[in-house]
Amino acid sequence: MNVLLIEGEGQKLPFAEKYVVLEKQVIAVFQVKKTLTKQLLTDAYFNLKNVYDVCELEDENEYSKRMLRDAYVGVFKMGVHRSKPLRKFFESVTQEHIFNCLRAEAYLPLRIVIGYQGYSSEKGLRKAFYEFLGEHRLTNGFSPLHFPNLIINDQFSLLKGNGMPYISPMENNKWPFFNSSSGKPILHLLELLWSRLSYRFNMDAGIFGDDLEVESVNRFLSCNMVNVEGRRGWNYEYTDLPKNNFTTPMPSSAWEPVMLTKEQHHVIAYLCKHEFLRLTKINEWMEKIGNEVEVEPFVEGLVETGLVYIDSCKELRLLTEHCQCISVPGVGFVGADNKTGKLTRWLERRMGKKIENVLHVKFQ
Repeated sequence: MNVLLIEGEGQKLPFAEKYVVLEKQVIAVFQVKKTLTKQLLTDAYFNLKNVYDVCELEDENEYSKRMLRDAYVGVFKMGVHRSKPLRKFFESVTQEHIFNCLRAEAYLPLRIVIGYQGYSSEKGLRKAFYEFLGEHRLTNGFSPLHFPNLIINDQFSLLKGNGMPYISPMENNKWPFFNSSSGKPILHLLELLWSRLSYRFNMDAGIFGDDLEVESVNRFLSCNMVNVEGRRGWNYEYTDLPKNNFTTPMPSSAWEPVMLTKEQHHVIAYLCKHEFLRLTKINEWMEKIGNEVEVEPFVEGLVETGLVYIDSCKELRLLTEHCQCISVPGVGFVGADNKTGKLTRWLERRMGKKIENVLHVKFQ
């Protein structure tokens, strides 16, 4: 490996300028290439795959569990089930295998390829990796887990949407897990590193600044599990985008909380105070504000906010760790996870003044 980012010191071997480090010390592994070609991309891929091959993945730690929980929520938009064994509650074989990938990702070091020169466009880098993948479609070691977390080539990047930190949610039982980007490659590198360090050392979220911008990327590869002649394997779907998607870097967009109707706010505010709400009790709670809803479409709309999910007991529960909902003058009801203070900072920017605390709207 060209570079290892580790915590602590390595143990020097006698009579050599070489060191041994423990698996748990390694935060990130880098392959560095001056000019990235398909052959060097192939070499880098299989070298970084060795990280998975040599890691035991047995020593559980609290920060990896937290990272897995947040990644699972981001990718599947549902909470990790409270009961065990967990596998009984997966909705599909694809979901189960992706969960296993996410679990391993949370324990493995970051695997990163950096090429200073090479492909002259984002589309060229995508094409080269797709061809590389096609040439090895019958080779073992090509699950989403084995892909590098980040590939940088000049100003172009390929990056995973595994929720650590970039999130690509499931769509129609397919996971758009590998995406591409032009511009700001070092920003992507720092986001991966600082996110990993923030979990590992319980660092304050202030290290990410106000965090009120959302990075835009181009969809590249989606995956799902298929069964062909009795054998399971990963199926990859390439998203071919028009040329104008790659002519200029995609701009960031401003982060916004979720807009809520009065009825949605009423339910989510309840969940901010209580652990769950049974679906059969929704209209009973709506009576408090003199309303009634058609439960099925109302619940579908609630789930689409990304703030709640339905567990196996037919109960609504919060997806977020610190959900807050407020009424903003001129806007209406909004809600978001305020674990890192993002909702507070958004409100301060909008109101033009310092907000000491964002509170749940009080029940009437």
